Amino acid sequence: MSFFKKLIKKDIIFFFFIPLFFSCIDPISPDFDYQSDLIVIDAMASTIPGTTFVNIKKTILEYGRYSSRFIGGCNVKIINSDTQEEVHFEETESNYLVSRDFKLTPGSRWEMEVLLPNGKRYRSESELVPNEVPIDKISGSFTDELIYDEAEDKYVAGHEVSIDFNDPDNEQNFYYFQYRGFEREFYCKRCDYGIYRYGECVSQINNPQAKDYYTYLCDQTCWKINLNEEISLFDDEFTNGKSIKNLLVGRVPFYSNSDILVEILQLNITQKAFKYYKTIKDIVDNNSGFNAPLPSALIGNFYNIDDPEDPVLGRFTAAAGKSKSIFIKRGGINAIFEGEYQYPQPELLGDPLPNPITYSAPCKESRYRTAIKPLEWDQ
Repeated sequence: MSFFKKLIKKDIIFFFFIPLFFSCIDPISPDFDYQSDLIVIDAMASTIPGTTFVNIKKTILEYGRYSSRFIGGCNVKIINSDTQEEVHFEETESNYLVSRDFKLTPGSRWEMEVLLPNGKRYRSESELVPNEVPIDKISGSFTDELIYDEAEDKYVAGHEVSIDFNDPDNEQNFYYFQYRGFEREFYCKRCDYGIYRYGECVSQINNPQAKDYYTYLCDQTCWKINLNEEISLFDDEFTNGKSIKNLLVGRVPFYSNSDILVEILQLNITQKAFKYYKTIKDIVDNNSGFNAPLPSALIGNFYNIDDPEDPVLGRFTAAAGKSKSIFIKRGGINAIFEGEYQYPQPELLGDPLPNPITYSAPCKESRYRTAIKPLEWDQ
């Protein structure tokens, strides 16, 4: 996968196209001028508990490479546009999260406000929460050619997950599909060139007898949460009011041979939100050369309250969601999984390390990890 596509998929980096002159004889691929020091706010709230999050980053140029960096210390809140009720977020593992019980109600209106540590205040436009559309059926099938990896020049195996649902006939709907994959987590901390003490990794770079890394078991039963890397969209322009069958909504790579519970989130979003995510999808899918159509401007819905000229990227999306899960057993699959095996390397009595010898780390609740057992795990 190209470096540009990885940036777009992970960080939604903002860029400007540089106009190029080319002839039909000498085709030239378009160049991109990446902009640094731009604020990107990626925020979503839905009617499904545990899915509301905010991620705030700044684009940076570091060591000749463009990326983005999480901004901590922000004050983040979501506001009911009608009642002015406020719900505040807490900073957790490079995200801002609310209580796992929080959820939106269809028909309500919400907006978001973000106060950066430097005093800049950003607010989103108000978003109406659409109606929920339930999933009737979910199914999964394994394929040896799930995703083509350009960097490795080969296909990655995995599972395709499809759903059936009935689209309402009295309204236009725009769907954004996500998934959460729950796998058993055994090691809750790895310290490279360091050891785990008092809640953090302490460097052992100057200890010649220390190992390159140490692993620490979870101190309780824990689940790792994998999130989808692709954008999956669907609108009912040609299927309004019809029964949708076997719609592919998620591709789960075979990066581990551990069993996985895949929860599909069917999010009904506004037309503006749909256009925004469609633009990002087009940037990723169509960036194959000058023949690919240039996508429209990537315009979000945040603005600086005190300075309208200050550019800010990203958007807040209010979604009405329904979910359905499927348990996939992967232990008996006759294929090579692509993930890197983490060889366990615990601290041992007698190791030349500062006391106390430590064997485990807490299963910290975050967007990517939970100690709450998925209800469908044993079904």
